[in-house]
Amino acid sequence: MLSYRGYGRSEGTPSEKGLRIDAQAALDYIKKNEVFKDTKLIIYGQSLGGAVAIDLVSKNEEQVDALIIENTFLSVPKLVPHLVPQLRYLTFLCIQIWPSDKSIKKIKQTPILFLSGTKDEIIPQQHMKSLYELAQPRGGKEWKEFSNGMHNDTILQPGYFQNIGWFIKRNVCLDE
Repeated sequence: MLSYRGYGRSEGTPSEKGLRIDAQAALDYIKKNEVFKDTKLIIYGQSLGGAVAIDLVSKNEEQVDALIIENTFLSVPKLVPHLVPQLRYLTFLCIQIWPSDKSIKKIKQTPILFLSGTKDEIIPQQHMKSLYELAQPRGGKEWKEFSNGMHNDTILQPGYFQNIGWFIKRNVCLDE
């Protein structure tokens, strides 16, 4: 698990540029390390981590076997009006953009699993539905909805890990 700069025990200040650098450095390390040379790679991200994951996969598809995103937003400017309605006309001032709605269109072959909590109190479910609609990977895409899933507890919902397991078996472990 990657702990970006400014998160967890990592030092520094988080920024869009910094998180992109951190994610790319982690991928490069994994791909250059002999220990992992024959390992299938699945990128997972939740919320902001989903935006980081989408961005990373959109630039490194040939190195990734699957993408799993959970409760992720279209972009920061599109999320701001939901979080702070009074700022809806000031989204042009956003410094962090994370244009997942644009980046996901660049993913052409990697299979994607979308995990969505219908009761997410931070990111409207419509953001995930729109990302799902925008994604057109030849590797396929799957939608799994959790009726009681909130922003940070979708992982605790019944069937969560079972659905991930099925997705991996269908899309990554084809020869097993």
